[in-house]
Amino acid sequence: MHLSIYARSCLSGFRINGRMASDGNSGCRELFVQSIQVLIVLVFIVAGLSGRADAAGQVQVEPAALAVAQNYFDALKSGDRHTLLALLSGRERARSDAQLNKPDYSQFLIDRYRNARLEVIGGGVEDGFLSVDIAIWLNVSESVKERLILKPLDGTGSSLSIVAREELE
Repeated sequence: MHLSIYARSCLSGFRINGRMASDGNSGCRELFVQSIQVLIVLVFIVAGLSGRADAAGQVQVEPAALAVAQNYFDALKSGDRHTLLALLSGRERARSDAQLNKPDYSQFLIDRYRNARLEVIGGGVEDGFLSVDIAIWLNVSESVKERLILKPLDGTGSSLSIVAREELE
């Protein structure tokens, strides 16, 4: 109550063009300036906490890593076991080989990912490996979040494979 009375008395000192009336309300002017400064600081804090993003708010990830994530998602959605095996390498391929070689696993993938959509939520480079963090939304409220760890197949970096998958929370 006290604050609103003070605010009303401060606001009554403003003219329509934004200049203060000469009624001695210098405290109001200071309060107004301090409020604007706090607002500016808060905007910078929120912008800094929002992560690395481009002007459209999209997470910035290497195009080659995005292509692998999209191919991975497309293969899951279409039940393409052969493409999934081709995208995997090393221990990740060995770990998934038995399951992906079962013919009936294709139908399971098609049923599970039928209405799914892909969202890239992060990515970067760590210890020489590219990574891309994805959320596969199965429906409005259920998602599977994974980090795909990528490595060049041939050392040139022209083709990437998934060497590990980590579940994200």
